[in-house]
Amino acid sequence: MREESSAAPSGAGAARGRGAWRRVGWAHGITVTGTALAAVAAVGGLWAQAVASYWAQQTARDQLSQSRDDSVRRVRDQASKVTYWGGGGSALERGATDTVPSRGVGSAALHVLNRSPDPVPAAQVALRVVTKSADDEELSEETWVLSLHDIPPCTHITYPQSALELGAVQEAGTEPLNVSSGDGVWGPVAMHFVDTSGREWRRTQTSLKEGSMPDAVAKPLQAHNFVVGTDAKVREVESCGDAGGGG
Repeated sequence: MREESSAAPSGAGAARGRGAWRRVGWAHGITVTGTALAAVAAVGGLWAQAVASYWAQQTARDQLSQSRDDSVRRVRDQASKVTYWGGGGSALERGATDTVPSRGVGSAALHVLNRSPDPVPAAQVALRVVTKSADDEELSEETWVLSLHDIPPCTHITYPQSALELGAVQEAGTEPLNVSSGDGVWGPVAMHFVDTSGREWRRTQTSLKEGSMPDAVAKPLQAHNFVVGTDAKVREVESCGDAGGGG
């Protein structure tokens, strides 16, 4: 019988086998590498989209915040240009120092300023009047309110203290009392007004807030503590439309 040969394949056959495996290996490598690169590219694309989305959101937030800030400024624009100051009293004229806190105390007048180019439909200014008793040992304090309507644009109104009459205590046949009739001092302490959009505002010497009438104004009105302003001096404001303030 003929014995079957168990010898290894010839050199040419082995070479062809190795070449086939090499081609398969390269093809597999190219496939894996291509898949990996595609995955990296996909991740890079997602990352770029995420970054772009983040900055788009940040930009939108910034724009919304800026829009809100602009809206708040527009809402406060007229209100910021409406203010008051003044004060006086017989005690001050003699050099007394126990004054009612108010910017411009001692001017012997009440000043109301609308520096906006729009009218103020309605406003109330609370005046605190502090007087001394006959023996100078006790102080009496009351708050009175001066009401104004349709304050013109760009207007500075001045009421001399002699023209601020305390209307609620005036009796027939008597001389009208004014804020400086007693032995004491007086000064404005709060203001409430309505802007052209119908919003209500509360102003003090140190703050401006949107809101309904404060007690400093409402309570004297409920008690009919009215001030009647006469002989007001009205003049046009030159720097109309500038930031609010006295002057």
